[in-house]
Amino acid sequence: MQLAFQYIRNSRVLLTVIGTGLLCLCTQVNIPLHPVHISLQTVAVLIIGLTFSKVDALRSVASYLALGAMGAPVFSYYSGGVTKLMGPTGGYLFGFLAAVWVMCTLRERITRMGTKETFLVALVGSATVFLLGMPWLSTFVGWNAAITAGLVPFILPGIVKSVLVASAVRYIQK
Repeated sequence: MQLAFQYIRNSRVLLTVIGTGLLCLCTQVNIPLHPVHISLQTVAVLIIGLTFSKVDALRSVASYLALGAMGAPVFSYYSGGVTKLMGPTGGYLFGFLAAVWVMCTLRERITRMGTKETFLVALVGSATVFLLGMPWLSTFVGWNAAITAGLVPFILPGIVKSVLVASAVRYIQK
C-alpha cells in the first residue's frame, strides 16, 4: 500500500487526474440552496490543499476549472460552460484555485504540521474561498443577500468540513 501511495505521489499526471476527478465527483454531492448550494466540493479542495504539492494542487483545480469552462459537465448538477464561471458562484469556483495556493503556501512555511496546524490551514482555505466568492456573488444579489445566502449558511458546515478533513488527513499521514 505504501508503495502505491509513493508511486501516485511521484506521478504528476496521475495526481492531477486524481485531484481533478475528486473535484468532479465531490461537486455532484450537494444540498440545493439558492443562490449557492452546499456541496462536497470544498472537501475535495481541502484534501487537495492539505496533501498535494502546490504545483499539483494548482494543476488539479485549474484542470477542473478548464474542463468546466470548455463545457464538460463537471460543475454542480452536471453543468459546465463559461457562463457558469461567470455566474453567481463563479467567485467561489475561482476561490478554489486561490484556496489551494494559500493552503500549500502555508504548509510550506509551517515547520511542524500537527493536528491543530492542519485544521487551521484547512480553515484558512475555506475562508479564502469565501473571500473570493462573496464579492463576486454580491455583484449579482447585493452585499446583504450575499452575506445571508452566500456566507451565513456555510460557516458551520465549513468548520465541520475543516475539522473532519484535517482529522482524516492527519490520521492517514500517521
